[in-house]
Amino acid sequence: METYLLAIDIGTTSTKGLAIRPDGEILSNFQKEYPTYYTQSGSAEQDPEEVFQAVVEIITQSVQFNSGGFLAGVSFSGAMHSLLAVGKGGEPLTRLMTWADTRSAKQAEELRSTALGKTVYSQTGTPIHPMSPLCKLMWMKEEQPGLFREAYKFVSMKEYVFARLFGEYVVDYSIASASGLFDVHSLTWSSDVLRLLNIEEGKLSRPVSPYHRCSGLSSDWATRLPISRETPFIVGANDGCLAHLGCGAMSPGDLSVTIGTSGAVRMASSSYYPDQHSRIFNYRLDEHTFIAGGATNNGAVLLTWFEENIEGVKPDGAAFVDEAFSVPGSEGLIFLPFLLGERAPMYDSQAKGVFLGIRIQHKKAHFKRAILEGICFELKSIAQAVEEVIHPIGRVIASGGFVKSDRWVQLLSDILGKPIIVNSQNDASSLGAALQGFQALGIKTSMERKEELEKSFVPNEKNHQYYQKVFEIVEPLYDKLKGDFAKLSKLGPE
Repeated sequence: METYLLAIDIGTTSTKGLAIRPDGEILSNFQKEYPTYYTQSGSAEQDPEEVFQAVVEIITQSVQFNSGGFLAGVSFSGAMHSLLAVGKGGEPLTRLMTWADTRSAKQAEELRSTALGKTVYSQTGTPIHPMSPLCKLMWMKEEQPGLFREAYKFVSMKEYVFARLFGEYVVDYSIASASGLFDVHSLTWSSDVLRLLNIEEGKLSRPVSPYHRCSGLSSDWATRLPISRETPFIVGANDGCLAHLGCGAMSPGDLSVTIGTSGAVRMASSSYYPDQHSRIFNYRLDEHTFIAGGATNNGAVLLTWFEENIEGVKPDGAAFVDEAFSVPGSEGLIFLPFLLGERAPMYDSQAKGVFLGIRIQHKKAHFKRAILEGICFELKSIAQAVEEVIHPIGRVIASGGFVKSDRWVQLLSDILGKPIIVNSQNDASSLGAALQGFQALGIKTSMERKEELEKSFVPNEKNHQYYQKVFEIVEPLYDKLKGDFAKLSKLGPE
């Protein structure tokens, strides 16, 4: 029987299950989607039962499909910044607040500028922003005080899954380090944050290594899942850190850039590198490794927005890119891509999208081109902060849906002024979870990246010099407009 591991990635839009052998051969890859509910301004919630059942379905489907093999273990990746309040019996008291929930914008803004906010950032490595569980809990304490007091535990979705399957509340250092509640230096919950929230440590799960193994499924799930009761489940890490690991970007100076619905820039380090401007995160991959970087809210979601709301057509990312490159450039049209507010490097939920420099000759294709350029400029801004604080950028490894377009990747290379290697692995988080899982099980792997088989892009120097001039115009625009963004937010609807 061939040995394989099942890597489960509990994402924001779906759960994926990657069955993979130690030599890297993928045996199966299943996916189950679920909805997000937007019931009020700023809210982004999911039904934890729907997500949990998706996990169960993916495990069942994957194991049944690979019934001829030996399942060595199940390893997990989980989305960051989710929050769920549960009762003493483990029952959900709320829906799951996802990373995209920004109802705590006021609490984040108030804390960020204080001395305590700077202390929290230096301890936790998590910039103060409304997506972090810290700010979500501050909002819940103010807006839902009865529920806040009643809650037995505050957990992420991955913690909820493990509690359902094994009856214990554990959280890996990686998920914990993205919560804004965890001291990444001592690997314990921050006493300063606990005092700020006025909660006991017992309200949170027990922090454990990402290599921590749980076995002995609860009697209920031991009979319902088609696996041995003693199959080890490895708790794993957060999806962002594992995506970086899965990309193979672990050498000093390696920068991973991902553009999917949103986007991210990351770099691995053996040490914590504080940023005096609080622009970048320092999350734990495991006990020995930090993943530093920044994320943008505004990636390919902007393409969908333009097609659905401006053109009134069914979204087609490939057609969008084709039209964007039907013109030689945006011809002086600049786009600030802050339709969903922004995380790095400014962390401003009130930031707005802006088209600047519109002239009579501009057509729809120019607006599309400006959108692609605007996304790339935002990633360049984050990359500059990472390079300034962590390490000079060596090679850049790109992943995510945008790598399907050679022209978009070339555009990013021209704007960054860096060569780019494309990682064609679409499930980098799952692959990272598999690597971590095999390590936890003591199984040797031969899953080296074969870069010679992947595409590489070299910046066009003439284009880079042009985009550098444009970037010098783009970079200070946010600071010039942030006061107006705040005023517009206060106006509200007519």
